[in-house]
Amino acid sequence: MSQVRQAIFFSLVNSYSLQAVSFVTVAVLARLLTPKEIGLFAVATSIAFLASSIRSLGVSEYLIREKEITAEQVKSVVGVVLVMSWGLGAVLLAASPWIAEFYGEQDLTLVLCIITIPFFLAPFTAVPFALMAREMNFSHIFRVDFAGGLIGSVSNISLVAMGFSYYGLACGTVIGVVAEFLIITYYRPKSMEWMPSFRNMGEIFRIGMLISISKTLNTTSQNVTDLVLGRLATMDKVGLFSRGIGLILFLRNLIINSVGNVALPHLSQVHRDGESVKDAYLNAIVLVGAFAMPIFAVVNLSAYPMITALFGNQWTESTEIASILAIWAMLQSVHCFSSQALLTIGKERTIMWYDTLSFAVKLGLIIVAATISMTHVAWAIVLSGAFDLIVISCILYYAISLSPLQVFRAFAPNLIVAVSCWGAIKLLSLEVNFEETNSWLVILLIAAVAVPTWTLGLKLTSNKAWAIVVELCSHLLKVVSRKGSQGKGSQG
Repeated sequence: MSQVRQAIFFSLVNSYSLQAVSFVTVAVLARLLTPKEIGLFAVATSIAFLASSIRSLGVSEYLIREKEITAEQVKSVVGVVLVMSWGLGAVLLAASPWIAEFYGEQDLTLVLCIITIPFFLAPFTAVPFALMAREMNFSHIFRVDFAGGLIGSVSNISLVAMGFSYYGLACGTVIGVVAEFLIITYYRPKSMEWMPSFRNMGEIFRIGMLISISKTLNTTSQNVTDLVLGRLATMDKVGLFSRGIGLILFLRNLIINSVGNVALPHLSQVHRDGESVKDAYLNAIVLVGAFAMPIFAVVNLSAYPMITALFGNQWTESTEIASILAIWAMLQSVHCFSSQALLTIGKERTIMWYDTLSFAVKLGLIIVAATISMTHVAWAIVLSGAFDLIVISCILYYAISLSPLQVFRAFAPNLIVAVSCWGAIKLLSLEVNFEETNSWLVILLIAAVAVPTWTLGLKLTSNKAWAIVVELCSHLLKVVSRKGSQGKGSQG
C-alpha cells in the first residue's frame, strides 16, 4: 500500500471511528439535555473554538509545509504555541464573567473556565500531531484521536446522566483532552522537542499569523450562527439551530474532513516533487464530490426522518434548517480543499483576505436574517455559500490556472448523479409520507432507493469514483470469500 493510500486509509478509519462515537454520543445526549442546555454549551464551545484557532498560530500548516525542519525550529514552534495558548487561556479565564453577562447566562462563567483548561496542554499536543501528519503517520494519529474521543464521550454521557448538565459536557471535554495528552506522550514522534525555545520566532509568527487569521475567521464563520443567535434570540433557538446544522456537519466531517486531513500533506508532497498541484487538486475535489453531492441532495428531502430518528421528536423544528443547509453543504463541497491548495503554493495572504471577505458577508447576512426567523438564517448561510463559491473560483483561476469551466466539466457527472438521487427520493416521498411513517423505516426505504440510484449513476456517467467503488467491492468480496474458505477448512 502506497504512503498516500495508507494515510488516506487511516485518516478514513480515524474519521469514521470518531464519527461513530460522536453519533452515539450526540444521539444519547439529545435525549438527556434540553435545547436550552445544548444551546448554552454551543455558545461556550464556539467561543473556545474561536480562541483555539488563534492559539495554534498555524503551526501545524507551517511544520507540514516546510521542506526541511530542524530541532531548533520544532523548539521554537513549541515556544510560539506556548506563548499563544497560555496567554489566550489566561485572557479567556479573565473574560469569562464579562462574556456570561453579555449573553445574560451566568452559568457560562464556570463552563468557560472549565473548557479553557486544554489551552494549557496545547503546546504538547498540537505540535506532536503536526509532526505525525508531516510524516504521514496517520496510524498513530488514529490511535490517539480515537482513544481520546472515546474517553471524552463516555465521560460526557456519564456526567450528564448523573445530572451535571452542561458542566458535565465541559468536564468530559477536558477529560478527553487530558487522555489525548497522555497517549500522545507515548506515541510522540522522534522529531518532537518538549523544551520550548523563544529564539528565532519571527519567521514562524510571520507565516503563522496569516494562517492563524484565516483559521480564526473560518472557525468564527462556522460558529457565528450560535454566537449571533445566542445574543439576538434565545438559547433554545441556538440549541435547535445547532442540532440542524449539526446533522449537516456530521455528514460533512464523515465525507470531506476525513480525507481533508490528508489533503495538505499530499498536496505539499506533490508540490515538493514538482508535480501539478492543479491536477492533484481537481482530481481530489471531483472524487469527494461524487460522494458528497448525492448524499446532501438526499438529505435535502430526508432531513425530517433523519433528525427525529437520531435525536427524538423534540427536535422537529431543526428539520427544515437541516434541509436548507444541505444545499449549502453541496456548494461548499465543490472547492472543499481550496485552502489546502493555496497553502501549498504559499498563498497565505490570499486565504486571509478571502476568509475576511467571506466572514464579513456571512456575518452581515446572518445578523439581518436573525431578526426574522431561523429559516431565514439558514437561507442566509446558503446565500453566503454561493458567494464563497464564486469568489474562490476566481481566486483559484488566478492562483493555479483552474478555470470555472474546467471545474464544471469535471463535476458534471457528480451533478447528474446528485440530481438523479434527489429525483428518486422525491418520487419516493410522493408514495410514502415521511412525517407520518416510522422514521427508521423511512430511512431504510431511502437507503434502498438512493444507493442503487447512486451506484447506477456512477456507472452510466463514467464517474471517476466508479473505479474506487468497484475496487472496494472487489476487495470486500475477496475478504468475505477468504474468511468463508477458512471457515470451511476449519470445519473439515
